Amino acid sequence: MDSWPVNWEALDALIIDFAKSENLIEDSSPLSSPSLTSSYHSRLIIRQIRRSLEVGNIDAAIDILRVHAPFVLEDHRLLFRLQKLKFIELLRKGTRDDRIFAIDYLRKSLAPCALNAYPEAYEEFKHVLLAFIYDKDDQTSPVANEWAEKRRYEIAGLVSSVLRAHFHAYNPIFSMALRYLMSIHKVFCFRQGIVSPISYLTERLLLEERDFPALPPESLYEAQVFDEVDIQALAHAVEVTRQGAIDSLRFAKGDLFQAFQ
Repeated sequence: MDSWPVNWEALDALIIDFAKSENLIEDSSPLSSPSLTSSYHSRLIIRQIRRSLEVGNIDAAIDILRVHAPFVLEDHRLLFRLQKLKFIELLRKGTRDDRIFAIDYLRKSLAPCALNAYPEAYEEFKHVLLAFIYDKDDQTSPVANEWAEKRRYEIAGLVSSVLRAHFHAYNPIFSMALRYLMSIHKVFCFRQGIVSPISYLTERLLLEERDFPALPPESLYEAQVFDEVDIQALAHAVEVTRQGAIDSLRFAKGDLFQAFQ
């Protein structure tokens, strides 16, 4: 079987672009150099934030975000997820002082943020309180997913996706193409029942899971935020879910009495 001809010029261009993006060689073009350098440094920052989240060092990640990407902390949806993860990590330490600090953090930071994050956030807030009761090693507890260290990687992936989209800090085409070819090779070897000769590379370079997509910006035309006191009062009064109470208030344009009717 004849092999396909290789477009060496295109391959050279991909490799040169990769080398420039990774600051392996100097870029002689003054127009593209700032962009490449900016992308490179952005990816380094994203990697640093990701690693901090994956090891449970939420404070370090938040500090970096505050300096380089404060818009993430201004998005209550992302901030609530980060704060909830920090709350769990404080409890995970298991010391009496950390438990006291977790309670204080719950009252001053997590609870207020839950009111404005997104419709389901308050329910998630009440649910995560069960972490006070159920141990982290209890795999049958209703908060086993909150305790799972996998949650760190999920949040890290989500934040990384948001940052990559904002800074346009995507990986060079060459590295993405290489990973794509390696993934095809891995599937081929698996189906043939043979061991890949580059298995040591696939284990290092291929991610088994994909990051969550970046959150879209909140719409400027979203319905107004209702007072949580009104929402809870309505929900308990007519025995509906919190979301049902919100829908009723939206229909009544915020009029609690009309929503009750």
